[in-house]
Amino acid sequence: MQNNWMSLDQVAADRHLTLAEAAELAEREHWPKVFRLHQTLVLVPAARG
Repeated sequence: MQNNWMSLDQVAADRHLTLAEAAELAEREHWPKVFRLHQTLVLVPAARG
């Protein structure tokens, strides 16, 4: 099982969410974050099952 660093833009596009919804999801799920100058990266857990 491999975790992937993704930008919030990528999370939003992959899951058909708005950027605000992707940020809320990352916060709610307590995904680790890295703040860059022009983007935020989150450590998305690998899909289960």
